[in-house]
Amino acid sequence: MKKLSIGILAHVDAGKTTLTESILFSLGVIRERGRVDDGSAFLDTEALEKKRGVTIYSKQAIAELSADSPYNKSGSDIRLTLIDTPGHGDFSGETERAAGVLDLAVLMISALDGVNDNVKRFSLMLERRRVPYLIFVNKMDTALSSKDELLRDIRKNLGDGAINYSVPLDGQMEDIAALSEHTIERFLSDLTLSKEDITSLIYSGKYHPVLYGAAIKDEGVKELIGLITEYIPHIRYRDGLSLRIFKIAYEEGRKLCFAKITGGRVAVRDTLPDDRLQGEKITQIRLYSGGRYESIGEASAGDVVALAGIDDGRIGMGIGEEADDKDMLSRPVLRYRLILPEDVPYRTFIPKMRELALEDPLLDLDTGKRDDEISVSVMGDFQLEILALTIEERYGVRVSFDKGDVIYKETVAGPVIGHGHFEPLRHYAEVQLLMEPLPHGSGIEIASAISVNELDINWQKTVMGTLIRDMPPGVLTGAGLTDIRCTLIGGRAHVKHTESSDFREAVRRAVRQGLMKTESILLEPYYEYKISVPTESLGRAMNDIRLKSGTASIISQDEELSVIEGRAPCKELFNYQSELTKYTSGRGRIEAGFSGYESCKEEDAERIIADSGYDPENDAYNPSGSIFVEHGAGRYVPWYECEALMHLPDREADFLQEESESDEDRLKREAELVRKKYDGSLSSRLEAIGTDEIDEILRKATHSNAGEQRRTKKKVYYRRSIAVSQPSPKSPKVKIRPRYLLVDGYNIIHAFEGLKMYLSDGYIGMDSAKYRLLEMLSEYRVVRDTEVIVVFDAYKSKGHVTEKMDYMGVHIVYTREAETADQYIARFTVKNARDLDITVATSDGMVQLIIRGEDSRIMSARDLEEDIRAANIRTG
Repeated sequence: MKKLSIGILAHVDAGKTTLTESILFSLGVIRERGRVDDGSAFLDTEALEKKRGVTIYSKQAIAELSADSPYNKSGSDIRLTLIDTPGHGDFSGETERAAGVLDLAVLMISALDGVNDNVKRFSLMLERRRVPYLIFVNKMDTALSSKDELLRDIRKNLGDGAINYSVPLDGQMEDIAALSEHTIERFLSDLTLSKEDITSLIYSGKYHPVLYGAAIKDEGVKELIGLITEYIPHIRYRDGLSLRIFKIAYEEGRKLCFAKITGGRVAVRDTLPDDRLQGEKITQIRLYSGGRYESIGEASAGDVVALAGIDDGRIGMGIGEEADDKDMLSRPVLRYRLILPEDVPYRTFIPKMRELALEDPLLDLDTGKRDDEISVSVMGDFQLEILALTIEERYGVRVSFDKGDVIYKETVAGPVIGHGHFEPLRHYAEVQLLMEPLPHGSGIEIASAISVNELDINWQKTVMGTLIRDMPPGVLTGAGLTDIRCTLIGGRAHVKHTESSDFREAVRRAVRQGLMKTESILLEPYYEYKISVPTESLGRAMNDIRLKSGTASIISQDEELSVIEGRAPCKELFNYQSELTKYTSGRGRIEAGFSGYESCKEEDAERIIADSGYDPENDAYNPSGSIFVEHGAGRYVPWYECEALMHLPDREADFLQEESESDEDRLKREAELVRKKYDGSLSSRLEAIGTDEIDEILRKATHSNAGEQRRTKKKVYYRRSIAVSQPSPKSPKVKIRPRYLLVDGYNIIHAFEGLKMYLSDGYIGMDSAKYRLLEMLSEYRVVRDTEVIVVFDAYKSKGHVTEKMDYMGVHIVYTREAETADQYIARFTVKNARDLDITVATSDGMVQLIIRGEDSRIMSARDLEEDIRAANIRTG
């Protein structure tokens, strides 16, 4: 039996529930259609959903189609799991989590609204999740635009992959074939495309068939089901047991973890392969369809089930080979303090709120440092209203909230190096971090600029993990950090006395120490908006936006209606719909969505910082000083004194330079640094720091400069430039693209005759082979005048993030959890093929196919090995 998980994504009033009911009715799952407005919809099972007539939580329905079903065009038995998702923007987090387990999505567009901001938001969500999607244009029975006009709008906003599916295939075969290099070559050769070709185009996200209909009249529904069943791919599941938890629910006090099985099988009484679950056993497996469920003994790959007994399960948790889900597009920008009745103690209510936070991690529950404060983050007023109703319904407590405020963030104004040292008795770790500001909207980036010779890879992973999962807050208001890159530039461990927790402490102190000695910037969230008003109110709307420190531009205007769009601070647009309703007599409308963080105005920032009352030096949870050993005990040294006591040499000269340094001087200095860094034999570079050396450092450590505050000049960090070949004087207009060689590290090691001999020595042998390959490619890089990136698989490492470092001039990438080297290479190539001259060295046939489609070159392992020999580089 083939299995497929499908979700319908659409904004409120587009007709999503109507289409869902029509599909379920057509397939015989329900006997009569329900309606969202009277609470009879099959999948709106919660009391609040029935009461408010809106989908709040994701649910699922199961439809099984036999091979001879008139709706089934696959020729095989099929189990469709139809996952319903909320359409309201305040519950987009729930939608995004559900989207993460879909095999295919139906992106629904109302013919009355066209491609609005909500449709764009859903398409971006699906693209980021790599979920292929079909397009269903609903409400064609009341459409004001023709199919051709609607299709032009769709293609303009969503790309050329949107092609009308109602046109006979022969009439548009060439347009479909042109969506990839592989299929156009097939079409030019055979003048046709196979069913497998079209399936591949759909599920690679290149082709989005567009269908038209009216769900309320069942028009277009049969065609939609036929399209879904005809082009079902052969889904390759993981070999071992793997699953991802995307939803938490409670039933009569019993916790249920809803999960998609992505590999293997799971049975009742099984223990899931994850240390975080502390050996918990599955006590029940439920297969839900609407409000009903069936208890089953086991589930296999492709099933979406609810697991009982996994009390430590969390939303987004990946089990087995499945990665944790961390990258959420939806982000709350509002925070409210919960106000409880006088007879309800806060400390007794916190566990109940934690239960709700498990169901929706974006609530970001904060209990403060006292027992009488609880605050939550929400997407908007409607979610806040639903939260209050949920608390009353579930716990019998009527709560309220304060007026709330936006969620501010912080970043650094310029590059700075933070130092952290943690050395109580029998513990040791020291870290240096370079922190740099990034463009707004970049989030947090993590990197390493040191080799495994300077700090063992396991300790580096601990540093990276701490920065990702336990980044300390900023020092202005205690808000979270964003738009910052943290690069590990120095680290030291003790052979006998270092534990992971020591590096966690050192990293957090390094971040805070760096923040304390540099200038920080307070950031506030911005909305991207679109406002529709009667034309006579256009001037008022544009003036309002300017007074609210926003930008406005007219995108359409006629005698009756005008539309403006732009960006403005979130806090300025919170209640603007009510203002808009008043001065337009109910005809004005605003659509807004989070678009990132920008710097606060100086006067606003000063007021916000003062109002917060945050004192970074007295934040016991986030210290900025370091711990040094003295007379057999740990001693706290404040941030302005600790640098003088550090054991690692200060690397400011390597990374921070005076503003007056010329580019020529900088390049000479960097070249000398590289030469010194990599001078010497391989064996000397691989020597680990020994116990005696560390003990000697500890004995010689001097505290004579304690109490002197370091005074540093204004520094500027210069990024390393990549040398690019200049065009010939005869053709000055030709743009020469930088040359890059991407190498699939483990693939090449197993293919090189000169490296295979190392592999008989287990892990040590593989490590030796890696360094030998890097040495060869370092020489090759110079001889062939190309940048080299070597990519190693790290996708099986739980919680691993993409790591980037340099070794002898070669760029090294260890992939993030669940991303293989070939996936990274393919993504890099697709993104950069236009700007870079890319060659990929691999023997993986699938990667070669993708690369050829991106107008880049392929070099097999044998070709690379021969070219290295031709460059007079020893390969063994």
